Amino acid sequence: MIKSSSVFFSKILYRNIGDITGSVIGKLNDLILDFSSTRPIVKAIEIRNGKRKLYVSSNNLEIYNDESNNYSIRLNTTTLNVMVMQENEFFIARDFLDKQIVDINGKKVERVNDVMIGMIQGKWNIVAADIGLRGILRRLGVEYPLIRIASTFKKEFRNRLVYWENVQPLSKEISNLKLVTSMNKLTTLHAADIADIIEELDKQNQINIFNNLDNIQAAQVLEEMESDVQLSLLETLSDEKASDILEIMPADEAADILEEITNERAEKLLTQMESENSMEIRELMEYAEKTAGSLMTKEYITLKSEMRVDKALQKLRESKPEEGVTHNIYLTNDKDKFVGVVTLFDIVTSESFVKLSELMLTNGMSVYDEDKIDRVMELMRKYNLLIVPVIDDSRELVGVLSLNDLLEEYIRLRRHVA
Repeated sequence: MIKSSSVFFSKILYRNIGDITGSVIGKLNDLILDFSSTRPIVKAIEIRNGKRKLYVSSNNLEIYNDESNNYSIRLNTTTLNVMVMQENEFFIARDFLDKQIVDINGKKVERVNDVMIGMIQGKWNIVAADIGLRGILRRLGVEYPLIRIASTFKKEFRNRLVYWENVQPLSKEISNLKLVTSMNKLTTLHAADIADIIEELDKQNQINIFNNLDNIQAAQVLEEMESDVQLSLLETLSDEKASDILEIMPADEAADILEEITNERAEKLLTQMESENSMEIRELMEYAEKTAGSLMTKEYITLKSEMRVDKALQKLRESKPEEGVTHNIYLTNDKDKFVGVVTLFDIVTSESFVKLSELMLTNGMSVYDEDKIDRVMELMRKYNLLIVPVIDDSRELVGVLSLNDLLEEYIRLRRHVA
């Protein structure tokens, strides 16, 4: 027999476990984990002897295997260190096997079919989750027979391992403290990836993950979600938290969500926001569906057309706008009427004394806020525009509309039709 330093959990689950004299104590029924370190440590063993359960320290756990991959387990000690388990303990078999996890590297939800544990610095740790078919075959006890059969057809059953560094556990049995700690992995992903992952989860895990995001990231993730998931999660939030998150989102995105809920709750959420933010959202909600005004965003930069380049740059430095709204600068005259567009590149590369009006693009196209989406799409296609300013009847700039916003609306409408 060879002493093992790593083993798949299914190989030792329900096997007899003996003491140093060779006497059988019972069967290994489960392993209990400690999440206080970077990698979960096996802190205790659940041993079943008939109807009785015993919890002992894993410090003296030794695992052996022979040439045929048969495993035996023993506790290398003369005395058993019996432990008392708390209600919120995390068990491998009970809380991890067959449960959902997030593969952070693959950016998707997977099912745990088996678990690999390994000896690291004198402690048994979780090393990886097996998400492949071989993990299921191993648990059924038919791993090697089917591998031999498959090999005759030149097929392979490979282990599909997700190493712990890339595992985000989702079990509802994990205490809030443990979940928050492990959430650090998930929150490193892009908001769109987190949204895709949450959409794959069951309702309870959706709530667990979303509630452990900070408000800024929650707003970014909510913006990327499908409408039905947005509304489902919004129902679970208090009015205060929901209004805080919606207030962070772009006004047009918040307006779209509020239009899908009851008027009573929408009004509650709007009244809890800062007046300037709620006013912007209310204005967008007043537009008829499928119009430019209903899809436009109010996040843009305006400058006076007669302003010089040096003054324009100074104003931009002072206002510190977000990166996503700085490509195009929209120009207005002294009566606040829209007159044209200038790019940030042209401003930066021009002499300081040049007026912005001299840098205006020749195709300073615009659409009216009441224009139908079909007309706007046709105009943007014809002139190869990625973004277009939106004006009202008095030619005041009221927003901007991007091709991306139009495409998202087009896809949404197609889904409703389907």
